[in-house]
Amino acid sequence: MGTVYDYVIVGAGSAGCVMASRLSAKSGSRVLLLEAGQDTAPGTEPADVLNTYPMSYFNPAYAWSAIRGHTRRHDNSPAGPFRQGRIMGGTSSINGMVALRGTPDDYDEWAALGADGWGWDDVLPHFRALESDVDSDPDNPLHGKDGPLPIRRVSRDEWPPFVQGVDGWSRNRQVAPIHDLNGEFREGVGALPLSRFPDKRASTAICYLDADVRARENLTIVTDAHVERLVTDGARVTGVATRVDGAATEFSGQEVIVCAGALQSPVMLLRAGIGPAAGLREAGVTVVADRAGVGANLLNHAVVYIVAQLRRDAAQPAAMKSHSTATERFSSVVEGCGPLDMSMSISSKIGWHALGRRVGALIPTLLKPESSGNVSLARDGTDVKPRIEFNYLDDPRDRLRLVDGARRAFDILLSPEVRPLWHCAYPVSRPNKMRALNDITTFNSVRAKILAGLFDTLPAIGRPVLAGLSEPGVDIAELAKDPEALDEIVGKSIAGVFHPAGTCRMGAADDAAAVTDPQGRVYGVSGLRVVDASLMPRLPRGNTNLPTIMMAEKVSAEMLAGA
Repeated sequence: MGTVYDYVIVGAGSAGCVMASRLSAKSGSRVLLLEAGQDTAPGTEPADVLNTYPMSYFNPAYAWSAIRGHTRRHDNSPAGPFRQGRIMGGTSSINGMVALRGTPDDYDEWAALGADGWGWDDVLPHFRALESDVDSDPDNPLHGKDGPLPIRRVSRDEWPPFVQGVDGWSRNRQVAPIHDLNGEFREGVGALPLSRFPDKRASTAICYLDADVRARENLTIVTDAHVERLVTDGARVTGVATRVDGAATEFSGQEVIVCAGALQSPVMLLRAGIGPAAGLREAGVTVVADRAGVGANLLNHAVVYIVAQLRRDAAQPAAMKSHSTATERFSSVVEGCGPLDMSMSISSKIGWHALGRRVGALIPTLLKPESSGNVSLARDGTDVKPRIEFNYLDDPRDRLRLVDGARRAFDILLSPEVRPLWHCAYPVSRPNKMRALNDITTFNSVRAKILAGLFDTLPAIGRPVLAGLSEPGVDIAELAKDPEALDEIVGKSIAGVFHPAGTCRMGAADDAAAVTDPQGRVYGVSGLRVVDASLMPRLPRGNTNLPTIMMAEKVSAEMLAGA
């Protein structure tokens, strides 16, 4: 009989690396960490992964190629690619490195929805434990100074001209600047906290699986391990069936901890017969546990991209790699949806190439969506495949707020503080074209260099380049005055960022929609936990990477304490 591990962890992403590091610190526990992608052992990390601009995001070798999602439902919107990390560190190895916590209200809301022990006062110690915030005072009770994850910000005096212009717009309207977005929870513009070292990315693989952790005799890491299914014995999960380097292999564990992310964790449960009974039977899957919430409550932050061709003297300096420097936090005008339910990301670099730093962007973002989608299994001939439906803007309040956010972005761009900084501006209704501009190819590099040069000598050439990302004849000044046209363009321009959550949400035992208890243990079966963004009952007011790391810190600490 092979080794029976105490913990088999599926997925070495933002949560999985943390779980493996923390659980293997207990020398008596045998821990197995499985990752479908490649390893990035200390000293062997690829240069694009380390880059403080997210070059790795554009490398298809580090992402799942088969994950596709519908912006609305499968019958009214085509499926498009949805980038999720498939590499040691998961999406923390390819994301934009933004390290926002959200606000205290987010976690108090979780507790009110049945996630007992997840209020702000409960989670703050774990946010402190994960971080080493280099910008905070040593005696600041909100921040940690000796955690594994470094967090830093681009100081205001280093902000590029476009970002400073938006900051000036806010200040001139008597809105006080925010000095710490992870400690001041109000409206205003503030520097984005970033999970990075001075010269490289700080992924969970780098920060939690260093050489000392990897040297532990009780920790086994297996990469190129594609988990095909959970192995069950009745209502008990006993291990996983995988393909490692193409060969079928089973691993057994006292407990399986699924950390595959909010799009793939529910699929693993559904394929194992854990989910809504009617849907499972329709897909031809034997029901093991009837849990209606598996795959439901799919949440994501919806956005509209608005890009502007920057004037030469407003371009981001070539030496500055970071694309994320600041954001505005604000409240919508839609009744019952505030406060702080919106943000406006401010970027003066939208690509890795020479052209990228000549284009800025304002990105109104719906932080607290009312719409939700789902992940399910659907028959495709004789095969059963995942179906991902984000269902953006299903709730009319979401559409109203994004329309208001786009109007706010236009007002900012047309303001005296910002209008002198750009030549032309457009909402992006053709995001695939924008993504194609960032494919890492020699052609794109050469084309971008030529276009960037022409932007300087013939600025008018920027208009057809950027107009190709939008609808014909769009003029933001006219859009700002035409509610119907603005509503139409927002409907065509809706996109999602890479913050899926909620599909295995935690909650009380008597909540039929809850999938797990507050420690991630799946209801209706034994030997199985989920620990990743799937657990979130609602989205936090910010990027999900840092909260996901916090969740893994909290659950692992409680497991070690015997919870």
